[in-house]
Amino acid sequence: MARRLLFLLTTTAILAAAPALAAKVYQWRDADGNVFYSDRPPPGNVAHERTIKPNVIESGAAAKPQPAARAAGKAVVYVFPQCAPCDEARAFLDANKVPYEVVSSDQGGPRIDSMVERAGAENLAPPVLELNGQFLKGWQRDTWTNALKLAGFPMEAATPAAPR
Repeated sequence: MARRLLFLLTTTAILAAAPALAAKVYQWRDADGNVFYSDRPPPGNVAHERTIKPNVIESGAAAKPQPAARAAGKAVVYVFPQCAPCDEARAFLDANKVPYEVVSSDQGGPRIDSMVERAGAENLAPPVLELNGQFLKGWQRDTWTNALKLAGFPMEAATPAAPR
């Protein structure tokens, strides 16, 4: 009996609170410019009626940003000459139609120096993928796939053809 009463009271409390979620709120300013909010309008006709919506986190397809809208530009791939993992990574990017720029270490120069400075020389293994200022060192298909998806690039092919 006590459980039933508790259930009934809880249900009644929830139902009684439901209209408050859709209640009107009134906003007005006093002579000094101070803003006030209340569930009752002040005397006179000086308040603006406002509707306060519940704070709800969206879910489902409508809440997911579209990949094309999230993708920021293109990836940068730092490669090294005669590097089989570099060739495999580029084939992977090509198969997935990921726009990318190639910077080769044999070109040297400030771009490679800048990458080493920003990415850090420790554990530096070719190829290096730069996405939105973040660096992935070394070729790992799953890691690159996840990072590209998170950056908003649509991943079209699961397994690219072997490089020639």
